[in-house]
Amino acid sequence: MNRKVLFFIVFIICLSGFSLWAFSRGNAQLVTDKSSSKRAGDFILHVRVERADKGIKVYRSIQYVGKEPIEIQHNTPLIAVSLAYKNHDYTGSPVTKVLKEGGSYHPQDAAIIKQTKKGSYNLYCKAKFTVEGEKVVIDHTEKLIFE
Repeated sequence: MNRKVLFFIVFIICLSGFSLWAFSRGNAQLVTDKSSSKRAGDFILHVRVERADKGIKVYRSIQYVGKEPIEIQHNTPLIAVSLAYKNHDYTGSPVTKVLKEGGSYHPQDAAIIKQTKKGSYNLYCKAKFTVEGEKVVIDHTEKLIFE
């Protein structure tokens, strides 16, 4: 009888240890918050990545540094982001916005991306809009590490 009880206790301890290990593997967090910028002509793409519950928050904006006010058109989102995949979807009716010197434009809330596995991943950011009939595309890739 003592062997059965001892076996049961060891089994429960092993099962608990395995569950704890599996649970901790599934809750990877971003190692460090990151901020970056990329300039293309009179525009600067700003990206900030922060830890969030079970993933990350990606804040993104476009800053206009030209002298004269300009009008841009874009679909939604202005700046698409995805983790590990380069696919970006732009939907919705065109949006028109006038930008002035030094003005930042961030029409979307922070993107929340769920990430539960440890490892190194690329965050792909792509701003796509039109200025005076010319397409402007700003691509940026940021390497993120989750532990």
